[in-house]
Amino acid sequence: MVNIIKASLDRLSEIMEVYQIAREYMKKTNNPNQWGDTHPPLELIKDHIFNGNLYIGINENNEILFSFAFIIGEDPTYKYIENGKWIDNSLYGTIHSLASAQKINNVFSYVLAFCLTKTDHIRIDTHEDNKVFQHILAKFNFKKCGVIFLKNGSPRFAYELVV
Repeated sequence: MVNIIKASLDRLSEIMEVYQIAREYMKKTNNPNQWGDTHPPLELIKDHIFNGNLYIGINENNEILFSFAFIIGEDPTYKYIENGKWIDNSLYGTIHSLASAQKINNVFSYVLAFCLTKTDHIRIDTHEDNKVFQHILAKFNFKKCGVIFLKNGSPRFAYELVV
């Protein structure tokens, strides 16, 4: 059984361990550049917690299985999109910083089911090297809409799901 709850600062070290596991997994699956050795930074995760946007999936033993940020509202990095366009311009939620502790399969199915209880319009982005996640997004009927750019100018493939 998986329960998704808001993350709290008292679990910060455990949460950061999950991100370390995810970074190692990305490297093993030919995606070493999306998060490198330091993303997401501690301060960003703290900000997500303070703003009530970071969630964790836990099992019956209260172990953290995964972590992600979910933010409803306009994402500034999604205002400009190249090589395509968004499907829908209504209010949406964005999934960011999704990381698995590699303890269960089908993490994204839990995350998506949770997010769809909050809104029926979801956007997400990923690095061009993240073939694993691109495959998962296609499996869940996300449509590739174009390319967005992070604050640092790094390009990301942008996806959208409107239910």
